[in-house]
Amino acid sequence: MDPIRNFVQRLFKNLPPQKETESYIIQVLNEKFEDLKESGLSEEDALNQTILEFGDADDYYLPSLEKEKKRYKRLKTIHHYTNDLVFASLGSLLIMAIAITVNILYLSQFGAWSAIVSIAILFWPLSIFYRWLNQRKR
Repeated sequence: MDPIRNFVQRLFKNLPPQKETESYIIQVLNEKFEDLKESGLSEEDALNQTILEFGDADDYYLPSLEKEKKRYKRLKTIHHYTNDLVFASLGSLLIMAIAITVNILYLSQFGAWSAIVSIAILFWPLSIFYRWLNQRKR
């Protein structure tokens, strides 16, 4: 039973499998362990010091994990803005169709007030389109 191999496998069990990296780390830690033993430390003290000096997997993988989380959040946000844009466009079209229908069928004597309503309603999808474009450029 190799305590260093067990330590590395437990340390990286929640991360994506990277056999080459794990084997390299095991090799480096074994060399460190042997150097400490040769310098006069007992086997247990050399093992403890090797593990202590190595640190935690978060020291090595936390920056890349944070970067991946930000990338995922950005992609998720762009996806949500796209959904918002589709919803706003369809909702605007529906409201404009209702306004035009009411204007033509019932209130034709008051002029084309539905054009003013339609222009006002168009600002909803335009504002979301603007936010979507800004999010895409980041």
